[in-house]
Amino acid sequence: MHILMITALDVWSLDQGKGAPTLERTLRAFGDAGHRVDVVLPDIGANHFYRGRGARGEAPESRPEIANVAFHPFHMPSLRDLPLPAFPDAFGWVDQKLRFALAFPWLAAKRAEQLLRTSDQAFDAVYAYEVHGALAARLLRRRGFRLPLVTRFQGTVMYPALKDTLLYYRRYEEALALKTAADLVIMTDDGTQGDEVLARLNPTSKPRTRFWRNGLDLDRLHRPLAEERSAARRELQLPDDAFVMLTASRLAAWKRVDRAIRAMARVRSWVPGALLLVVGDGEERARLEQLAHEAGVSSSVRFAGAVPQREVMRYMHAADVFLAVADLSNVGNPLLEAMACGMCVVAVDAGDTRDLVTDGRTGRLVDNSQRSGVVKPLEDRLADLLVQLAGDGAQRTRLAAGAAAYAGEHFWTWDQRMAAEVEAVGQLAVARR
Repeated sequence: MHILMITALDVWSLDQGKGAPTLERTLRAFGDAGHRVDVVLPDIGANHFYRGRGARGEAPESRPEIANVAFHPFHMPSLRDLPLPAFPDAFGWVDQKLRFALAFPWLAAKRAEQLLRTSDQAFDAVYAYEVHGALAARLLRRRGFRLPLVTRFQGTVMYPALKDTLLYYRRYEEALALKTAADLVIMTDDGTQGDEVLARLNPTSKPRTRFWRNGLDLDRLHRPLAEERSAARRELQLPDDAFVMLTASRLAAWKRVDRAIRAMARVRSWVPGALLLVVGDGEERARLEQLAHEAGVSSSVRFAGAVPQREVMRYMHAADVFLAVADLSNVGNPLLEAMACGMCVVAVDAGDTRDLVTDGRTGRLVDNSQRSGVVKPLEDRLADLLVQLAGDGAQRTRLAAGAAAYAGEHFWTWDQRMAAEVEAVGQLAVARR
């Protein structure tokens, strides 16, 4: 099978081996199965993290060598190319919209068309990875290329926009991408309610939709033995008797890591030695570091930065509680990995989080509603729950065991997850020959 993939994303968003693993896993699965994949992508992706204020950034070292996979990057113009002494923060959103909602689909479709016309081997399918890849695929079809089309989404931010007209039109490119008439739609079941969004925006896609969770390295993820926990704490220079909390995500606004930092001031007043580990990097890091300073908890919040995927487990083994505090959903891979590692999980009840976290059995939930009867701010309720858990090791152990048992019974390995996808795409290509 020969696949033409179009994506606006870097393979790794936070340098080689750091950040979300899904795109790399997808490419490797098809390549390892002997299928040829040509990938059209920009020199700097939509998920790229700009580390210097005003810097355009350099092309990422995030394109691994994968058997049977070839990358075809093209240059994307940017406002950051302008000779400005500093790049205003306000320009960032405008630059992103101009580059990826408008320029990328046209440039990517043009590059894809060149490959379709000149390849030494005919293509069997077009695989549009995420929103902007789908927009480019729509243009390809308008130009007469009618290959089987797969659209692939890593969840969606559109659910709140279904009830907010202004937000809907601000995210119009996402809506248009989700409406794409594809032969196969793969939507990640990450708690962002992508199945409901597709039912509203693209109801005829239901028979062709696969709503799957990501996989995990279940052979590697495990509950730590006492000596493993102690070793992890020594390596990370954490006191053996400290109450340690952990977040792991890209530091983006909607991940709401600020909630954990705000809760720390209240937690520390009751648990003086408490520590919060923040694993991940992103555009919000400077603001979060400033928030920790303003809240007087800088000494209790440690920013670890981007950590290679294989090293995240060490942080999970060292911590007592995993925090998932995002707005849209808290069922991404970090939470799945925390459950598989047998961590006590505390999550904000957003999206479909309660599908995995059953309060009192596989973790604890913090109510995210704005009901009139809820008096305390969410951060205070989160802090009170953490203080309770800090003093109740038996409850933490029971919840951790429940999380690990659920993970063992319900989660896919990456091999299982990707085998299902390779088979589905292969069946589509064969059916159209």
